[in-house]
Amino acid sequence: MAPVTDRHKISREKLAYIVDSTAAPVCVMIPISTWAVFIAALLESNGLAPDGQGMQYFIKTIPFNFYGWFAALIVPLVILGIIPALGPMKKADQRALETGVLAPPGSEKIDIKAGEQIEVPANPKIMNFFLPIAFLVASTIYFEIDMMMGVISTMAFMFLLYVPQKLMSPLDFADVSVKGIKNMLFPLLLVVLAFLFAEANEQIGFVEYVINSAKPLMTPELLPLVVFLVLGVTEFISGTSWGMYVIALPIVIPLSLAVGANPFVVVGAVVSAGVWGSHICFYSDATILSSSAAGCDNFQHAITQLPYGLLAAGFAAVAFLIAGFVA
Repeated sequence: MAPVTDRHKISREKLAYIVDSTAAPVCVMIPISTWAVFIAALLESNGLAPDGQGMQYFIKTIPFNFYGWFAALIVPLVILGIIPALGPMKKADQRALETGVLAPPGSEKIDIKAGEQIEVPANPKIMNFFLPIAFLVASTIYFEIDMMMGVISTMAFMFLLYVPQKLMSPLDFADVSVKGIKNMLFPLLLVVLAFLFAEANEQIGFVEYVINSAKPLMTPELLPLVVFLVLGVTEFISGTSWGMYVIALPIVIPLSLAVGANPFVVVGAVVSAGVWGSHICFYSDATILSSSAAGCDNFQHAITQLPYGLLAAGFAAVAFLIAGFVA
């Protein structure tokens, strides 16, 4: 979408925000996503759902994933201008419109396109976009969810798809492939460092310490709100939502059952906290990959996205407070 938004002088910060906010917040509300499968398995392993029924129980938490709902709903309101550009995003939009500089300084370091201009073929075909994606999904499933084999086979498929159409020569295909690997090295390095930081937090017991410290505040009515706020801040610091789910759900699920809170609301709060913290963290994997895809410095992406993340979190906090009393 970058070539399209560039023609309309949309800042790369806003593009990164749209990409990021329609990724994880939406994935946690779709039962066929990897997020859903992972969380469903945790619900089974932690005793909330019987074996084989984890997905059914996960679906029951979807209405209570308030942050995901609000974060996704805010996106079209921002695009339509109903919610105006806030704080740093307003400055980014002004820079793009007035100076034509679409990306903030330093973005070339993380941009997977490395600042290159994309050449649009004379006769572009939408199938050249969708067929490789469909083949990637099908081949990954065929190789028993082996993503590496799926990617390698998809590269071979793309070679057979593009070269006969004369979209590029075999030599050009090889050059572009190597260039793509090179451009992904820096974003992947940041992701690896983010996971190392998250592992360090796990080793020192950071999440368990925070949860145990907040237990005195966890009444049945306030439990969803406290879980959302405490784990959201925790996730913002640690940066890896799935790791937090593994640590937090075995503690929070028994706690919700013990105090008489609705476990589906509480699980929704845990899931929402993971998405919220990852959404606004400037070194989370979601932020880094959204930034590299949009060609935007990851720190600037996080700063410009922060007001919208806080806005969605504010709505979600109110919703969890109400749900704690009525659900």
